[in-house]
Amino acid sequence: MSLFVDIEKRLGKFKLELKFETNSGVLGLLGASGSGKSMTLKCIAGIERPDRGKVVLDGVTLFDSESGVNLPPQKRRVGYLFQNYALFPNMTVSQNILCGLYRDKSKPNKEKALNEILDLFQLGGLESHKPSQLSGGQQQRVALARILVGSPNLLMLDEPFSALDGHLRGHLQIQMRHLLQKFGKNALNFGRQPKPAYA
Repeated sequence: MSLFVDIEKRLGKFKLELKFETNSGVLGLLGASGSGKSMTLKCIAGIERPDRGKVVLDGVTLFDSESGVNLPPQKRRVGYLFQNYALFPNMTVSQNILCGLYRDKSKPNKEKALNEILDLFQLGGLESHKPSQLSGGQQQRVALARILVGSPNLLMLDEPFSALDGHLRGHLQIQMRHLLQKFGKNALNFGRQPKPAYA
């Protein structure tokens, strides 16, 4: 994976100015609350439009203010895991995951992909459960399965562990690392900057 980001966006009195480039693997960026982490991810995903700049993923220009390029989110092949996982509460685990396959019109293909991803994320037996019936870790795995079943070129994680207690956070971070290694996806992870021990 290669990702180049050079963007600016004004939000009231705050001006986001960010430039970075990465060529492989998992990249983590830390910042304080309100520093523009979520806005950066939304600009890369196409949910928000930067005021100026350029975003290029694997040689494909997703956004370029100078040339007028601004691909819609559904054409960017970017998976975005929100802080609260954004599962549909009235849908089952299977229905939530199948939302990630909206491009594929073949029912056999969808069933095959669903069964494979359920097995990969150890969600077998939970297919008919609603999000309210799942633990925090199970909800996170469903949200991640929904994204990865569509084979995005880039997975972006927006503080996916921030709402969890320390013990569960550590457990899920290890689990997430193993899942990403097994699935072979590149990831961009934004998290909060840890406070100094003396603070």
